[in-house]
Amino acid sequence: MEHEEQADRMEDDAEKLEQHSDQLGERIDDIRDDWERKEQDVSVPGAQPDPDDEEETAGEDEEEEGS
Repeated sequence: MEHEEQADRMEDDAEKLEQHSDQLGERIDDIRDDWERKEQDVSVPGAQPDPDDEEETAGEDEEEEGS
């Protein structure tokens, strides 16, 4: 009987973890969407990428593709 109780508790824990994982995924998506909106808004200081960083990133992408 104790094994069944332990199995039930483990199933409950697994369900809770899955629910928390889903909620976290939703929060991450919301935050990513918010940041992408801020990147497009010139009135948000610091949200736009530094032009120098964009050039470096573009160069790195080209190097990776050529490898």
